[in-house]
Amino acid sequence: MPDFSAFFCGAIVAVSVYWKGWERSRSMVKKEKLSQFYFTQYREGTARYRKKNQDGKAGYAKRAKSLSIELQRIRSGHVKEAKLEDYHRQVRNLCYFAFKQNNQVAIMQIRDFLLPELVRLDLAAMKPSEQEIVTERFLDYLRNEMNGELCVRTLKDLTVSYAEYGIREQIIDLVPLKPETEFPKARAMQRHFILHIGPTNCGKTYHALTRLKEAENGAYLGPLRLLALEVYEKMTDEGVTCTMLTGEECIYQENSRVISSTIEMMDTEQVYDIAVIDEAQMIVDSDRGHSWTRAVLGVQAKEIHICMSPAGEKVIKHLINMCGDTYEEHHYERKTPLVYEDKPFVFPDDVRDGDALIVFTKRAVLDIAGRLEREGIKTSVVYGSLPPEIRRRQIHLFAGKETKVVVSTDAIGMGLNLPVRRIVFLQAEKFDGKEKRKLTVPEIRQIAGRAGRFGMYDTGYVNACGDEEWEYIKERYNKEELPIEKVSLGFPTVLLNMDEPLDRILTVWKSVEPDEPFEKISIEDMLFLYEKAYRERKDIDGFEDKHVLYRMLTCSIDVKNRDIVSLWLEYCKTYTADVTLFFPTLGICNDKGLMRYETYYKMLDLYHQFSNRLGKEIDVRRLDAAREKTELSIMQALAKNKKEYINTCKYCGKTLPFGYEFRVCNACYADRGWIYKKMDSEV
Repeated sequence: MPDFSAFFCGAIVAVSVYWKGWERSRSMVKKEKLSQFYFTQYREGTARYRKKNQDGKAGYAKRAKSLSIELQRIRSGHVKEAKLEDYHRQVRNLCYFAFKQNNQVAIMQIRDFLLPELVRLDLAAMKPSEQEIVTERFLDYLRNEMNGELCVRTLKDLTVSYAEYGIREQIIDLVPLKPETEFPKARAMQRHFILHIGPTNCGKTYHALTRLKEAENGAYLGPLRLLALEVYEKMTDEGVTCTMLTGEECIYQENSRVISSTIEMMDTEQVYDIAVIDEAQMIVDSDRGHSWTRAVLGVQAKEIHICMSPAGEKVIKHLINMCGDTYEEHHYERKTPLVYEDKPFVFPDDVRDGDALIVFTKRAVLDIAGRLEREGIKTSVVYGSLPPEIRRRQIHLFAGKETKVVVSTDAIGMGLNLPVRRIVFLQAEKFDGKEKRKLTVPEIRQIAGRAGRFGMYDTGYVNACGDEEWEYIKERYNKEELPIEKVSLGFPTVLLNMDEPLDRILTVWKSVEPDEPFEKISIEDMLFLYEKAYRERKDIDGFEDKHVLYRMLTCSIDVKNRDIVSLWLEYCKTYTADVTLFFPTLGICNDKGLMRYETYYKMLDLYHQFSNRLGKEIDVRRLDAAREKTELSIMQALAKNKKEYINTCKYCGKTLPFGYEFRVCNACYADRGWIYKKMDSEV
């Protein structure tokens, strides 16, 4: 995350000026004056109001009197917000007719009796801390920014909007308008960038690493733990002392010349001779892209090598120019040609040794692997929820020709060096966390580029299964990637010093639009975890400390896994109980089979990650032993007959076509149709 410490003093001066004006108007407005304000708002608001019909015109004066009596009878705090909001709207309708006809009797009834009761109920629905917000400054805000909203919204609702408005003003004051100024130490250096630009399989990373080997103090920053491990092993094999550092583990070597790490682990305080930033086109990613932005803007190195696809060239140059640094460019072409085959792939008849079959869910990966092994074709599998070490072993099996085919999700497209002859897309759409959509041009080109590894094949091939998918992939495979226009921007931790709840700060910060080309990161997972923690806040020591809470919320976990979220919440509640955290056991996993071991491995990662973030001691030996044992269990599960993963009809056991959306075959559905019709009618 960005480091704003150098700007904090100046920011405090700015915000103190803001708060002095704020404090001058903090005394709460008296009820009498608030009633007068209500009257003015309703008079002005109804003057602009255009009622579509005349419902309520007859007897409106009588209704004004009866409504005031109705409100008098309601005890303070005994009215729901929705009902209170409805009262506001009723008063608006009464005022519409009273002011339109200049009925002084009705106007007096509304002003002297009805509105004071409405004010009383509005205030009663608010906490004392919320009532304190009702100041002259708040009334000015309603006049200037929310004029007329009081006619349809409760006072409590409007104070929430006002609080967000105040937070917004503070955020604008605290956060520098230019993100590049967040890293003064990097700005004080004259940095030189070497841009390695080209498609996959062109050697750009190789050239950057060749230079990194010569560094006395260097760093590799990549997107995956597997890539960090690969660089660590290359450096070690060539006699360069290297330390590997990721969120999951640290392999420390004394007197290291190079640190190989994931991009999130970059230390903005460390000075390097040479730094390598890999896969920089990921700077646009809504979840992780801010780490690349932070690296480009903040890494302290005289010489910085950036490896990226052509799509990232324009925006990376823009960031470098913003920083006032220099750069040179090196463009690369693929070392092996890439050919799109002239007819659609047929599964499983067209499967050949060296194929990588691409699908986009774990279930689909295991389903395809099971079908292949039923045909006698040994298969490796690669998907996101597999532990990094298991992915590595599966890749080694494929590279060593112990397996003939690899079935993978798009995890294969991120820098993994595989001896793949042909990439075959069995699917052309994926679920991206929000919706199911077709693959984009960058996604297709990134994955397809893994075919035809240089030194093993003279040509790489690309294909797709099914006529429709074949046409779709072919069309976009031949298109050039559009230049990246946006870069992801992380949450500035200086905002944790604000005197507001963290969830409100996060939400309002997200709504403040930054200047081009910056775009805010996704914070949905953080807000989800905040809500979980909030419900248990009485049991969480440090919940009120936003710095501590933020370290908890930014743990990288699978928020869709209930067991993982439960363990995270348990750590939040118990981290102060001892010098070490509760060590997770396999018994707390509710999943079964392969998924059980995968979940447990994630729990081990959470134990390590949470311990690091909250300064707890780590039982390294026990952690290493548990990881090794779990990895063995996962490998054994994957080595077993994968036929059980094939998608079959839940009634007759017939194998369903790949990609079939339902769990019941057509024949069983027809036989049991009356059951489904009955279920539908009951629903």
